[in-house]
Amino acid sequence: MAPTSERRTTIRLAFYLGLVLLVATVWRVQRHMNAAAFPPNTVISSSDSKVTDWQRMSVAAVSDSSQLLTTLATALLGGLGLLLSNRNAHRPKPRHMWSALLAAMAAGVSLYFGFVIHSYLVGMFSYETFSAYVLEYPVYYQFYALLAGAFFLADFAFHDLSAEN
Repeated sequence: MAPTSERRTTIRLAFYLGLVLLVATVWRVQRHMNAAAFPPNTVISSSDSKVTDWQRMSVAAVSDSSQLLTTLATALLGGLGLLLSNRNAHRPKPRHMWSALLAAMAAGVSLYFGFVIHSYLVGMFSYETFSAYVLEYPVYYQFYALLAGAFFLADFAFHDLSAEN
């Protein structure tokens, strides 16, 4: 028995409301953790030309996490391609294709910011300097773009691939 159009709309709205609440919760937890780890007036980098062990470890951590997020974004694109191309019996409905397109775009944005982070790290190694401030926003953008892509992929899979449609 197929659900009514009103019920589908309600389910989709509930899905996106849950998405907004989850992202807001993750954002607040992240802000709280940053405030606890780095209280006001904390010096993250100095003007000394010598690179410290903490700076080396932070560059390694950023590099490793960026590599993992890049791998996940590539897997998201591969999974989306598999879902779209492996459709023997029925084609995706046009009203659900927008979520697949947004998932692909978000994964592409995540890959782009992974490249930006890599470029900044190469620049830091080339000039033998370190600045945590340069990496702050690209790291956030890469993570949140991948998170958005995962939710749009879940939306596409849940609404288009379900047996009720």
